[in-house]
Parts: sequence; structure tokens; C-alpha cells
Amino acid sequence: MSEVMTIKQMPADLKRYWAEEAKKHDRSMNKEVLRVLEAERLRREAAQLPAKDMDRVMEAVRRLQSFPVVDQRPIETILYDAEGMPK
Repeated sequence: MSEVMTIKQMPADLKRYWAEEAKKHDRSMNKEVLRVLEAERLRREAAQLPAKDMDRVMEAVRRLQSFPVVDQRPIETILYDAEGMPK
């Protein structure tokens, strides 16, 4: 079910901007603003995903840290030769 929302005291230049955008995209002002609001909502929801990904990364780090250390050499000596070049 659709709800009604009224925007009050919109600055004239902002109203002109949305009217022009709506005309460019062959939409009503209402549909144009709804499209932008929906896109912004999706952007914000997507921006929250890295926090969830970080939880997964940290869990993987904890699992890796629980593995036994097989080679006691510093990682630099394992990966690089005496001149600092990759092995």
C-alpha cells in the first residue's frame, strides 16, 4: 500500500532542479524523487555490508591464528632472497 508524504518548505531552486530532472527522464517529479530516494536507500544498505564482511574477515583471521606454526622463520626470509627479491 502506498503512503502519502508531503515535502514542506522546499527551496525554489531545489524544486526547479527536481522538475528539470523529472522532465529529462520523462517522469513526474514525484516518480523522480522516489527513484532517487530508492537509489539512496540501496546505496546506504550496500555501504553497511563492509561491516558484515569485516566480521567474516576477523573470524577467518581468528581461525588462521589457531593453526600451528610449522616454519619459525620470519615471513620475509621465506618470501624474499638475500637481495630482497621474491623467491
